[in-house]
Amino acid sequence: MLPHRVPIPSTFHAEDTEAPFEECLACERPLQTGSVDYIIEKGYRAYEAYDVEETIFGYALCMPCHASLSQSFSALSRRRCRAYLEERVNLRERTEWLLEAESVDPSRWTQHCIVHDTPRAELREYQLLAHCRGDEMLVTHLPLAIGGPAVEALVERLSNETRDELGGFRDEHFGLPPEVQRQPQGPVFA
Repeated sequence: MLPHRVPIPSTFHAEDTEAPFEECLACERPLQTGSVDYIIEKGYRAYEAYDVEETIFGYALCMPCHASLSQSFSALSRRRCRAYLEERVNLRERTEWLLEAESVDPSRWTQHCIVHDTPRAELREYQLLAHCRGDEMLVTHLPLAIGGPAVEALVERLSNETRDELGGFRDEHFGLPPEVQRQPQGPVFA
């Protein structure tokens, strides 16, 4: 089965332009030409006391840059993260479910953490990921939401070498405030 293609929902747009991401964060390759697949990742934090949610980060990485970053993970980190996810998530079943869905509604597919099934509305922090080409989202095992507790569990499985690599990626591309720098931001899951 070929993946469904849908217009990229506004949830996955760049915060500063409110439009689809134009270029790869790492190499600045144009993304809207449709010549390269890319991953969008956005992180959110909710502030219950103020009934507010803010976007902490958002970026797009072309697949060559995403693959390069993923390859920078140590073998130990890749093995530990893969084992954690394989124990908790059936990506094949999810992909089949997404591809067989009668209506293509990406927002429905990101309402719960893929690992713990926690409703997004109950999460203090979460990340959204999507696979795109040009101005369309490709429905594969993505899009998905992953909650803060699952991200933290993945980060705990990273070697010091991989944490340093992701920390370097974060420092090079983001000016994140200290309170969110405790965990490396980057494509831990995709």
